[in-house]
Amino acid sequence: MTIKRATPIGMALFTFRHPFLPRYCGAMPISPVPGSGLLGEDRMLTTPDGRRLRTMVRGSGDDLVVLEAGLGMSGLYWGPVHELISAGTRVVAYERAGYGGSDADTEPRTLERLADDLGIVIDAFPHRRLVLIGHSWGGPIVRTAAARRLADGRTIAGIVLVDPTDEHADLYFTSAARAMFSIQAALTVPLARTKALPPMTRPTLRGLSEVLQEAALEASCSLSGARATAAELRQLIPELRRVRDAPVVLGDTPVRVVTGRQASRGEQKVRTALNRAHQKTVEELPVARLVSAERSGHMVPTTEPELIAEQVVELLGDAVPPAPLPPR
Repeated sequence: MTIKRATPIGMALFTFRHPFLPRYCGAMPISPVPGSGLLGEDRMLTTPDGRRLRTMVRGSGDDLVVLEAGLGMSGLYWGPVHELISAGTRVVAYERAGYGGSDADTEPRTLERLADDLGIVIDAFPHRRLVLIGHSWGGPIVRTAAARRLADGRTIAGIVLVDPTDEHADLYFTSAARAMFSIQAALTVPLARTKALPPMTRPTLRGLSEVLQEAALEASCSLSGARATAAELRQLIPELRRVRDAPVVLGDTPVRVVTGRQASRGEQKVRTALNRAHQKTVEELPVARLVSAERSGHMVPTTEPELIAEQVVELLGDAVPPAPLPPR
């Protein structure tokens, strides 16, 4: 039996086949977790309901870049982007609930719930200017969190959506897509139990160093990670429909939408639909630009990390000069 499985990042529909206000804990020491220290310093945050979130911090300065991963993955796969950005700016990647060193969440993983945790990460690191970067399903998460901050009167220097899951792509709302995501949600945990999930996921991480790849697989494909993936998959289509029906408001915040241009055999139709959706998103936003990742498909963070880093440099360079930091 051949099971067609979407990428664990949760955007491209067909990728490969398989047979058959928070408490900031500073530099508090934490138990060894996959990839500890690979993305700078590990720091644990605690949510209001007592869950721990693992963040990975590198770089310095008053500006802050926060990286939001796609569905099914630990934030460890941001490694190449994380390293490039940290050369001039403080950058934070993290693991959503259930992945790697972050505790599981028993609540439904809606976009609002996911944005709650992202907000906790952002607020844990004082900053003058903020850039949010979301890959794949991380795109809608970042947009939801950004709209909430803007509604509260806070500013954002820029948003980078990297090959994002996009509500303008009608293919997400077909009966075939609903069935596929439902099957994925049902099979992810059994595949993790039988150790079949890591080899299925490994092709997605090509471009990472062997050490980083192994750590990302361990953090993403554990039983806890598989349960987190299944929980997010169950919410993906209804939450994307909600965003389509009630678009988030980003005002005049500069937005870059990075769209992959490469597609493997059999994926061209999906890729074309996503490119068109990304173009439509740009057209509907007041201050947005489409950026083509000519050498990449969906996994731009591992294949063209420098392109993402360039967007950060440009956004911070174009941003309004920051106000002084508030007293700490």
